Amino acid sequence: MRSWLADGEQVQVKCRPHSRILVWPIAVGLLLVMAASAALAKLQPSQFSSWAPNAAELRQPAIVLLLTAVVLVLVAYPLRRVVRWANTSYLLTNRRVVVRRGKLRTVQEDYYLARVESVDMRQKLRQRMVGAGELNLRMVAGGVHTVHEVPHIQEFRNHTHRAWEQLFRASFQQAPGPGYYADEVGSDGDGMKKNLTGKELRKLGRDH
Repeated sequence: MRSWLADGEQVQVKCRPHSRILVWPIAVGLLLVMAASAALAKLQPSQFSSWAPNAAELRQPAIVLLLTAVVLVLVAYPLRRVVRWANTSYLLTNRRVVVRRGKLRTVQEDYYLARVESVDMRQKLRQRMVGAGELNLRMVAGGVHTVHEVPHIQEFRNHTHRAWEQLFRASFQQAPGPGYYADEVGSDGDGMKKNLTGKELRKLGRDH
């Protein structure tokens, strides 16, 4: 059992953000590798001597500087985005929507369904083409929390709305009926109703 789950809580849906968010990081990474390969070709001894014949001693430092810059940029943008995507999870339980980020240092955001007023979704044109979207949770206390780039947004929204409805109905079923307290006041020790006069009711109020 997962340590962050409460007693009786069950995971119903688990997914990562839609992989479309990796398009730009991967594209930038590929372009960077292609540019670095072209630059390294120019730094080969035969090529380098043709366009920089009097700077042979600078070839090795230039190669080191180029490779260092490429690695730093790859780590800072493409690789960082891919790792962040791989370590981000969206989970729907029967009580809350959970956003978990990180592996070694985990950051968790909990949106309890009992505090949600409505569950909505929003899709841009590019998101609609791949079935992704934003899930908006409007809270009872005010404010809207958004879960970004949810895959299969329509299904995730339906599951969330269903879990919210079940939790809402369960809270109503557990609440006492409108005649609950009146029945208790007007019943004897065996649970049988007895008729109380106005004087007896006033006396009962004073005693309690």
